[in-house]
Amino acid sequence: YFNFLVDRSTPERLRTQYEMLYWGAEHREGLEVLLARHPDATLAVDAVDVLWLLNNRAILPAAARDRIVLASAAGRADFFIAISRQPRVPLPPSLGVLYTRRIYGSTVLTVKAVDLSRVDEAAAASARAAYHAAAAGEPLFRSAAFDLHLDGRTLTWVIESCRPEDTRQTFLLQIAPVDPDNLPVRDREYGWTGRPFDFRQFGVHFDGRCLAQRTLPDFPIRALRVGRGFSEAGEWRQEETIIDLSAARRR
Repeated sequence: YFNFLVDRSTPERLRTQYEMLYWGAEHREGLEVLLARHPDATLAVDAVDVLWLLNNRAILPAAARDRIVLASAAGRADFFIAISRQPRVPLPPSLGVLYTRRIYGSTVLTVKAVDLSRVDEAAAASARAAYHAAAAGEPLFRSAAFDLHLDGRTLTWVIESCRPEDTRQTFLLQIAPVDPDNLPVRDREYGWTGRPFDFRQFGVHFDGRCLAQRTLPDFPIRALRVGRGFSEAGEWRQEETIIDLSAARRR
């Protein structure tokens, strides 16, 4: 798919149509970017696939390798390396993004900050602006766990008092389109599409607050199923709710 017979000029065309860079070798570039930005610091890094992260860390020189700590070992994530090798996997939003690598217009690597105290003010400015823009509006949905805001196609989760464990959460987002034909074939029997997502891939935390964003598809949406997974007494459970967007928009 890198040859002239395939459309390589349309932005994100390869990413959305093909499974790219199968072995996850781009993680090494992501680690090298972080090491260069923070030449003397120990970095707690997370990724969708920790095995790929470990394999690419092993390639680095010993001094650099020793400065990369897995988020699971550190108990926190300072940074997240996201790759986009599988079709239909959404890109992280601009929140906290420090570096992006594209091949023929398709994104294959994104390096983002999770903890905005580890980046300069310019890199944190967009996330702070997104928080203030969302918090100023009336929430689409409010729960004890988070407020949910919708602005156009941007869905924003806001947690005002953010604890360290909130940054390790899995959030649920499923979408029911008005037209069932907009569902992927594999999801049509269920009527919903979408999977849980990791806060560290789509969110940031700063000043005691947590903020996560997702961009909704551009087809008409009938309802959203949202929630947050959390662990209590060693047990995993999911709290969730269904939001009727047609009713919300009438209000």
